[in-house]
Amino acid sequence: MTVVLAGPAVAAAASDPGTYRVNVLTYNVCGANNRDNTCADSLRPERRRAWAGKVAGLIRARDVDVASFTEMCYAQVDLLQRELPDYHLVWFGIDRAGTRSGGDTCRRLWSDLTPRTTPPDKKTSGLALAVKGPITGRPLRRMLTVDSPALPGSRVHPRGVLCARSSVGPRRSVSCVTHISGTESPAQVERLVTEYAGRSPVILGGDFNRKPEDPQLTPVYGRGLGSGRYTEVGAGMYSPQRRGGAPTTKDGGKIDYVFATEADFRAAGAEVVQMKPELSDHRALVGTFIGRVP
Repeated sequence: MTVVLAGPAVAAAASDPGTYRVNVLTYNVCGANNRDNTCADSLRPERRRAWAGKVAGLIRARDVDVASFTEMCYAQVDLLQRELPDYHLVWFGIDRAGTRSGGDTCRRLWSDLTPRTTPPDKKTSGLALAVKGPITGRPLRRMLTVDSPALPGSRVHPRGVLCARSSVGPRRSVSCVTHISGTESPAQVERLVTEYAGRSPVILGGDFNRKPEDPQLTPVYGRGLGSGRYTEVGAGMYSPQRRGGAPTTKDGGKIDYVFATEADFRAAGAEVVQMKPELSDHRALVGTFIGRVP
C-alpha cells in the first residue's frame, strides 16, 4: 500500500466552513479476465466470493462519496449493490465479455454467485458508478469513436463514457467514469463530459491507459500542468502541483485517475490500495478532494 495523503492538511482544509470533503475511488476490476490472461489468478473461486465484501468494505472504510469502476461485469454490480444498499449504482454495458471459445466470460465466472449476470441489452461488461446521493435526470451513456491512430496490429476495443447527476456533498454535481485505449483521446472524453455537465462540478474517474506525462493528457490537466480544467486527486494539495502518482497496475504504471474540475475542487491527496487477496491486475485508487461551497 502506497500512501501520499496530506493528513493534517486535509483535516485543516476540510474544517473551513466554506469547504467540504469529497472522497473518491476508481478501480479497474478486470471482472472477465482479458486476452493477456493477467487476471486469471484474481478470479479464482475464493477471490470472487470475497470480491463484493472486500470492495464494499473499502468504500465504507474510506467513506467514499463517488466510486467509479471499469472492466466490470454486470453481475458484479448486483453483488456490490447487495453490500451497499444505501448507494446508487449506475451501469453502462459496453460489450459482451466474449472469449475465443465463444462463451461469455462474465456469465461463466459469476453465475455461481448471482443469477443476475446479463442486462437486457446482453452487454455484460462495461462501466459503473456508485454514488451516495440519489441520481437525478437521465445519465449520459455514450460510446466513443476512434479519433487517434491505432498502433500497427492493435485491436480496437469498444470504449465509452458514463455520467450521472447527483448531490455530492452540498452541491449538485456530475460524476463520470471512462475507459479508453490508445485509439480514443482524453480530449474526446472531456468534450462529451463538458457538454453533459455544463457548469456543474465534475468528478471524472477511470482507466485512461496513459501515463501522467503523456501529452494526450495535457488537454485534461489544469493548474499549470496542462491546458485543461481539471485537477487530479494525486496531483498534490499545494504548489507545485505534479503530473504523477503511485502505480495503479501490477506492472508499475499509473494509468488510472480521478480528475475533478479545478474551479470547484482542490486535490487533497491519494492512496493506491493493494487488496489482500488481489482482486484484479489493477489496484484501487482512493483519494480526497476539497470542494468549495459557492
